[in-house]
Amino acid sequence: MVRADEPLRVAVVDGDVIQRAALQRRLTARGHAPTPLRNPGDLLAALRNGWRFGLLLLNPSDTVPWNELAAACRQQGLPMLLLTDDPLWHAPPEFDALSRNHGIVDFAALPMADHELEWRMRTLISRARGPVPHTARTDDVVCGDYRLLVQRRTVLHRGRELKLDPREFELACMLFRNPDHLLTRDFLWIALWKQLPRKGARALDIAAAGVRKKLDLREENGVLLRAAYKRGYELLTVAPQEVAPRFAFSSS
Repeated sequence: MVRADEPLRVAVVDGDVIQRAALQRRLTARGHAPTPLRNPGDLLAALRNGWRFGLLLLNPSDTVPWNELAAACRQQGLPMLLLTDDPLWHAPPEFDALSRNHGIVDFAALPMADHELEWRMRTLISRARGPVPHTARTDDVVCGDYRLLVQRRTVLHRGRELKLDPREFELACMLFRNPDHLLTRDFLWIALWKQLPRKGARALDIAAAGVRKKLDLREENGVLLRAAYKRGYELLTVAPQEVAPRFAFSSS
């Protein structure tokens, strides 16, 4: 359990950067600890990497993988408050099931006064029996021929030991735990440096380049590290049958 004097860790998921920043400021002003996330995919990636939150605030106007999100909230007892400026928003069946069977989901239309927002948040937390403390994952990560030994902070590739710098290893863990999923730059910066990037900051790109080079991430080894311009990074898994045709044209 989180102590009463600890700030409430709140995941703020909203694709609208202005709305997300405004809600983040409101929560910070009331003593909470908001973590801004661009989309539900980043939230699910965070939960898979061991992040724990006391509450989720979500804008349902974004594209939401409701089945996966509902399963994650149900498994972790994570209360979810949906905030939208569309009073006619239609709840999906997964939302209704969580609300009816678990009581950890609520819906509210914006705008909303701070005191009402706080009341709704506290009511949901009470139903979920309090927030869960953050715990880092310590299980090993396996993807193809790569095995990341979290306790030893070492990578094994086909029996060969590969070394990464501490920040590179943390980045590799997040990428390998979320293969074929784009992790946004904001998400990675918050995860690695606990803050959003400053304009022109290159630390993430330097760390990604180190991971790519030191782990030899290329088609022949079954994984590629793809940079999506101004968006983030994605670890792509490549099936053997996808690699062979590319080699057929390598001499041309």
